[in-house]
Amino acid sequence: MKWQHPFPESTISSRFGVTIRRTSPHRGTDYAPGGGSLIPAVTAGIVEAIQWSQCLGWVMTQKCACPEHSGSGGHRIGYCHLSCSTHGEDCKGPKIEGCTTPFKNLKTGDSISIGQPVGRVGNTGDCSRGAHLHLTIGSSKKSAFQGQVYDIAKFINQKRAEKPEVCKCCKRPL
Repeated sequence: MKWQHPFPESTISSRFGVTIRRTSPHRGTDYAPGGGSLIPAVTAGIVEAIQWSQCLGWVMTQKCACPEHSGSGGHRIGYCHLSCSTHGEDCKGPKIEGCTTPFKNLKTGDSISIGQPVGRVGNTGDCSRGAHLHLTIGSSKKSAFQGQVYDIAKFINQKRAEKPEVCKCCKRPL
């Protein structure tokens, strides 16, 4: 599969594992290209969940797997603090503003390709301190919220340096 950073690495405002001004290590990588910026998908996959988190605001979880063979394995990407299509980048969520999704045209189960816009940079959730994308990677649907995660910036850089993978099922390039 092909991988890319959602924005230039120069826009990284907080790295994975950083503990400065935090009570626990940072569980993702923050990109701050400016509020409202379109967020391109970092790889191909399927929208697995769209939900509100009091801390992370609007979150879209993408399952990364061969689109033709979407088994239970694969990585999960969490795009967090997303802007709401109805209430903008400072949306306060469904309990206050009544919204049900931050998207106009994206829903659970949709296939997405690398580079396809998957949202806009926002400032949603109580853990956001200004408009940015908090990007995570793990192996479960709930990785963005809890459980084991790993450094997505490092992961993307490693994947970009590797020779292209082929699908184990159909032997097509990913």
